[in-house]
Amino acid sequence: EAAKEVVKSDDIVDNLFLKVKGELPELMQKDAKNAEYYIDLIMIAKYLERIGDHAENIAQWVEYSITGVHEALGQE
Repeated sequence: EAAKEVVKSDDIVDNLFLKVKGELPELMQKDAKNAEYYIDLIMIAKYLERIGDHAENIAQWVEYSITGVHEALGQE
């Protein structure tokens, strides 16, 4: 059950990353002197998004080890 929740939550993490990625360029233009700070923020957001992807992969394999079904392989 927890593994399924992790898989569902990955979409939330992905959407948050897209929001950050969409908003930061405008902030960088308005506040160019702090551009390095904004670049750091986007990198942190990307790393968190990748962590979410890895958590999703682990959850899918946990689900597979329990049920013998792996959704990413189209075995629903």
